[in-house]
Amino acid sequence: MTIKDLEYALWLNGVMPKDTEHILDLSKKNGVLSELIDNELEKLGYDKIFDIEDDFVEDEDYDYVERFPHKNRFIED
Repeated sequence: MTIKDLEYALWLNGVMPKDTEHILDLSKKNGVLSELIDNELEKLGYDKIFDIEDDFVEDEDYDYVERFPHKNRFIED
């Protein structure tokens, strides 16, 4: 992830410009590390934006779906 990508992600998640500049400066010094950025966001009172484990919920209600071939095939028994 580049600094521009980080800036865009922060903008999408509603981080204030002042706080965005602080996090960008921190990332320029230490590198773009998602765990470091999430910790800094929490210190500033924001939610984590790079923690994908909370977003993943395994749902057993969905079964395996088999795709059908696109072309018709003649199968002789």
